[in-house]
Amino acid sequence: MKRFFLLVIIFVNAISYSQDVLQVIGNESCECLAAKKLDYSKLSKAELQAQVGLCIIKSYTNHISEFKAEDKVSFDDTAGMRKLGENVAIKMLVACPETLMKLGEKTIEEQEVIEEETADSFIEGEVTEIKTEQFISLFIKDNNGRNYNFILLDYFESAAIITNNELKKKDFVKVSYTEIELYDPKSKEFRYFKIITGLEKK
Repeated sequence: MKRFFLLVIIFVNAISYSQDVLQVIGNESCECLAAKKLDYSKLSKAELQAQVGLCIIKSYTNHISEFKAEDKVSFDDTAGMRKLGENVAIKMLVACPETLMKLGEKTIEEQEVIEEETADSFIEGEVTEIKTEQFISLFIKDNNGRNYNFILLDYFESAAIITNNELKKKDFVKVSYTEIELYDPKSKEFRYFKIITGLEKK
């Protein structure tokens, strides 16, 4: 029984020791970032991550001898370095929470930009013409009298409305689309085309 408790104490001390080293690395990483006096507003998420990573690696290199052999991470071990970074980041939340908050904000900001860029636009209006050549072209006039030309290039859920000839002139529709730069053999130059990604009859 005494031996069992001794093993438990040794195990707990080993974990505490490892955690203490991580806390030291977390603290030093925060100090490293503070010394750089970074302007977070001018850094992208990737740039900020790189700066955080460099500071962590610098501190880890200084303290690598304090880790047990099985806990040491090789610099070419991508998964191991990622795990080390995650563990140190948890410690940095205590020492410099504002830095980690900035990184979180950058992640959210860039995700919102990606979502905005990939979100399909749409036009509502009346079908004025349907042309079948190399591709099917759909001509729409919106409520303001502006004319638009759309191309059926990829499959989408309601594409059968067009391919089954269910769409007629003067039908009122909502057309979702994305713009893609393609080569136009008529003008012999690249230009943007509106590609249909969704269609709904009103």
